[in-house]
Amino acid sequence: MKKTLAIFTLFLTLTLQPLLATMPVNVTYASPTTLELVNPINGTHLFNFTTSQKAVGDTFIVNVTVTDVGDLLSWQIGVGWDPTLLNFSRIVKPSDMVFAGKAYLEALDTSTPGYVVYGQALVNPADAVSKARGTLCQIELKIIKAPLPGQTLQCDIAFENLGTDTFMLNKNGLDISFTPINAQYKYTAPWTPPPPATIYLNPQKVVNASLKPGSTFNVSLQINGATDLHLWSLNIVFNGTILNVSNAFEGDFLKSAGATTFKFQQTWLNATHKALNMNCSLVNAIGQSGSGKLAEITFQVLEFGSTALKLMDVQLLNSLGIQFPFNAKDGFFSNVLIAKLSIEPPEVRGPQYVPGTTFKINVTLSDVENLKTCIFNLTYNPSIIQEILINIPPVAGKTPTKKLVVDDTAGYIYANLTYKGGITVYGQAPVMNVEFQVLSAGVSPINLTHTALYNINNEAISHEVYHGIFIGLIRDIAITNVKTDLTVAYQGWQVKINVTVKNKGNVTETFDVKIYANSTQITSETVTALEPTANITLTLIWNTATAQPCNIYKISAQAGPVPYEINTADNHLEDGLVKIRFMGDVNDDGKVDMRDVTVEILCFRAYPGRPKWNPEMDLDRNGIIDMRDIVLIIINFNKAC
Repeated sequence: MKKTLAIFTLFLTLTLQPLLATMPVNVTYASPTTLELVNPINGTHLFNFTTSQKAVGDTFIVNVTVTDVGDLLSWQIGVGWDPTLLNFSRIVKPSDMVFAGKAYLEALDTSTPGYVVYGQALVNPADAVSKARGTLCQIELKIIKAPLPGQTLQCDIAFENLGTDTFMLNKNGLDISFTPINAQYKYTAPWTPPPPATIYLNPQKVVNASLKPGSTFNVSLQINGATDLHLWSLNIVFNGTILNVSNAFEGDFLKSAGATTFKFQQTWLNATHKALNMNCSLVNAIGQSGSGKLAEITFQVLEFGSTALKLMDVQLLNSLGIQFPFNAKDGFFSNVLIAKLSIEPPEVRGPQYVPGTTFKINVTLSDVENLKTCIFNLTYNPSIIQEILINIPPVAGKTPTKKLVVDDTAGYIYANLTYKGGITVYGQAPVMNVEFQVLSAGVSPINLTHTALYNINNEAISHEVYHGIFIGLIRDIAITNVKTDLTVAYQGWQVKINVTVKNKGNVTETFDVKIYANSTQITSETVTALEPTANITLTLIWNTATAQPCNIYKISAQAGPVPYEINTADNHLEDGLVKIRFMGDVNDDGKVDMRDVTVEILCFRAYPGRPKWNPEMDLDRNGIIDMRDIVLIIINFNKAC
């Protein structure tokens, strides 16, 4: 046995000699000298902090770094910054600084706020230093001012007075030319946006046939849920051939917080449309929160017709000048009636609508004159919801004669309503109230079909129809991707399995994800509080120590299911095959023998980037093919499928 190992060692030595002779040799080339202010944490020239990372009174270190310098005997730096943001704390001399271990003199001047001058000079010119890269010293600065929420305070940290305060000298006392590279300091207070405000016109719809040319009407611009509102501005765009703004007045919302400025101007945008521009702000740097009236606008009617009152270019700034989130609701004007049948509210949504709960909707009639007959068919998904109560209220003081057909199996309610003598509705009025019970989780359209309106002369009335929808509890999770980092692994290797899961529902979910190799569960992980519509990628580890070599395993993932889940077909996903080999079977012939040793030797000393590198030969996965890998083959010698 000893003789065999000796022969093997000799063979390996002879084999490696030419390989080692060809290993690369690093060569360093001269570059222009630089003098830099460097962040020692990340090696950049940026010092970016947030209020969650640093507080007033905290300090940070700035490295003064020199590169590619020769025969350095003496140096001096003048470094400046904004003294309202930062204070000088001290000079730090690290143990590995350029002049460490040598006799030197030093000088320091901190008499000017926001500026430090510091230098060192070697006592013995024979000690002059040449360095590819090194630290001259470190400057410790203290933070003295905090930003307001949403604000960033920043300044340069820079070498100043080059040649007078900032210079380097060689052993002959001559200036060493260099390129200065300065740094930048930023200190930010993150801003968490408040809940969106709502800005809208009240009333949102002005539909009135009595508003003839020459008449006027008022609408107010309202805001709900404002947070620290300091300034607002917007344009209201409308058809200028139908309406004209005769006046605009500031509301009391901002006024109640202090003195304000308010301006408005009406301009033509094109041949048909005008824009009313309004802007208002508090004089002092304060804000107002809550709800109220921003402005009151008086419109004059010019012609018959309809026009949207669109809120555009809306700007809502807080006292820091930051735009906060909002929803804008446009308005509408018409003195030409357009009848409408609609479901109100148009959307019933929420995870609170679990099986057994109830909700109500109205079938609403709007903007119609002399209506005698109203016909519609209300349809819904009977597997999701079922009507449990129907009420026909009076409209304009009249209770209709009615014909109702209800089919809970097919999911519809047919209604034929007749109002003796006719009715006129300006605005909205419910013609049917329906209460539904939720049967199962899911979504159901609530549509109005086969609609017809007739006047007292039995003439058809043209109209618009607006449907509704019910979106109840939706619980639906899915596996969207399964990916292994390896397709071949030796017994005992760890295989990374990336699994992406998505919450397709409308409720936050917590559930288990299980990973299988063929039919055997190999690992699992719990996903906690995954928000609706969000996805997350998990990295799970499969330790293949107990996997059987010479087998191919199909990797799959299973999520949940969760209670009331509406679709479990996408909870399971198979994707990826992994073959398990005996440790050392590098040629994949099912046996560990001298063929594997030979293949391994041919790749000896290969590492990533080298032509013969093959990660399947790196049995111990340390990034290089060496004797450790050959030993693993010998340990498993003669194992076979």
